[in-house]
Amino acid sequence: MELLLRLLPLAFLVLIPTTDARAQSVERIEIVEWGIYRTDNVGDIPSPLSPSGMRYIAANIRHQQTTTTIPALVGLTFGFRYKVVASSPGASLNLKCVIRFPRQGLTNPAKAKTFFIEESDSPAVAEGIRFDGYTLDYDWEVETGPWTVEIWHEGRKLAEKTFIVTRLVSSAE
Repeated sequence: MELLLRLLPLAFLVLIPTTDARAQSVERIEIVEWGIYRTDNVGDIPSPLSPSGMRYIAANIRHQQTTTTIPALVGLTFGFRYKVVASSPGASLNLKCVIRFPRQGLTNPAKAKTFFIEESDSPAVAEGIRFDGYTLDYDWEVETGPWTVEIWHEGRKLAEKTFIVTRLVSSAE
């Protein structure tokens, strides 16, 4: 019995989960490219915090133009690619993408609800390149004004880029 009592604390130590704090230590995010993109939709996932109720899985992401002035057109995708700089390259990270819509928000007529932000999980790999952005899929999503895409990790905003969606686009853009 005495031996069992001496070994019991060791058993608890074995059961306590240990994590490598460095695996989740994000130093910064470097935006490497931004603007207008073309993507292929390879699937949809339910997203209750999205104005449409769905997010699509993008593949074959192709950068078309570096700009922060976005034409107000259905079908247009904009956002940015970024690199997550972390202490443990290759570590899996749970990021959050927040998209802040223009002040009037987006009103989905099917839900009769106005959205001012969209939040979604954005899994990433440390030192990998990732894309986050938005596609204007419906007429009711085409709202002019500033749209801000933010990347967060553990309550800390690490990157943001503001795009101006406008019906007036100069030929210089």
